[in-house]
Amino acid sequence: MARSIERPRSPRSSTGRAHSSGRTSLAVLTARLKQHLLVTAALAFLVLAIVAAAITLLTRAHDRQTELDRQVTRLLAGIPQHDRALGYDAAPVTLEVFADLKDPDSRNWWNNYLPAIIKQDVRTGRLQLRFHSYKTNTNSPVEFVTEQTAALAAGAQNKLWNYADTFYHQQRNAPKTSEFDPYATNNFLKSVAQQVPGLNLDRWQTDRHTERREEQPSEETKTATSYRLYVTPSFRIGRTGHPLTNYAGSTILKYKAQRPIALITATDLETTIKELN
Repeated sequence: MARSIERPRSPRSSTGRAHSSGRTSLAVLTARLKQHLLVTAALAFLVLAIVAAAITLLTRAHDRQTELDRQVTRLLAGIPQHDRALGYDAAPVTLEVFADLKDPDSRNWWNNYLPAIIKQDVRTGRLQLRFHSYKTNTNSPVEFVTEQTAALAAGAQNKLWNYADTFYHQQRNAPKTSEFDPYATNNFLKSVAQQVPGLNLDRWQTDRHTERREEQPSEETKTATSYRLYVTPSFRIGRTGHPLTNYAGSTILKYKAQRPIALITATDLETTIKELN
């Protein structure tokens, strides 16, 4: 009987197994590297997009601020200011303005009616304006004093009207959900001050707490109520150097929960100044 001869099998070499394992590890590393590069690229793109959006927002905010600076400067440039007064001392008629910086009706009058009055009557030397504090819409007495003294301190550098005008323009952009929210923080007030060209911020900070300015807003509020003024803005008018009387304009704003507000227009003053002269 023929015997079958079993041929020995060739053993798989360790070198072949190493090559196979090496190829597998290299493929895994390559895949992981590609994945890492894709994630890195995506993150880099996201960061660039966020930076670009932030730059765009900052640029737009700066452009708005710059335009506001120019707008306020155009309105008031060349008109004398002293403390709380705007206009020439020789003006034959004086108009006192009682306002709360957080009051939207005061902002409405300031932004929409005051510019025409300044152009027609103040710039021409017919009228001098004087600013007075009157607490109406600011709920917190402490916040009211803080915000009003910020404006009065700007008046120490003859820039009260610049400060108040900028405040009213920024009132809409303040971080709030209601006009009664306490948004007039020190940071907000400082941001307004930083937008007033030529205002020395260090001196402004000091002046907020000197010359009895922290007492004046409350005292002026008491004075306003003694004059039987009940809303803001309110006005008093008369010949310069003579007693003033309460003055109501022809533009009436009516609300259910408060007395009507009579806003003064340039047309109102045109008639009244002629009568006083």
